Amino acid sequence: MRSFRIVIAGHGTLPAALLATAELICGEIGDLAAAGLRPTETPDHYAEELRAAIGHGHRRVLVLCDLLGGTPYNVAAAICRRSSRVVCVAGANLPMVVEAALADGALNDQLIERLLDVGRAGIVETERHRARRVS
Repeated sequence: MRSFRIVIAGHGTLPAALLATAELICGEIGDLAAAGLRPTETPDHYAEELRAAIGHGHRRVLVLCDLLGGTPYNVAAAICRRSSRVVCVAGANLPMVVEAALADGALNDQLIERLLDVGRAGIVETERHRARRVS
């Protein structure tokens, strides 16, 4: 059983869509939250929302962010720098969310490496497109 909480952070409705799609694939996923930055929301207000999604206590939390350098990532990274129980990863995609949701055990360096590998492996160009581009 997974021993950590997952929060998907990002722009607009993408975090909620990633959560819903992961649950379509995996079934209901416990202890997973989505925090989407709305167009009218300030970074300070979003920080409050993200801190609420992360929660309090001693339990570790994995924050999967959509875009390196965007406001959701910047806010999550600031929280991460102040709390050793929070780990922040940017560039999240659906394979990473599913892998994290199905993870067994602790949030550690090996799991982060596996998530990064799964995320990278899920980004490919098909042979047909590559052949057309080379021609």
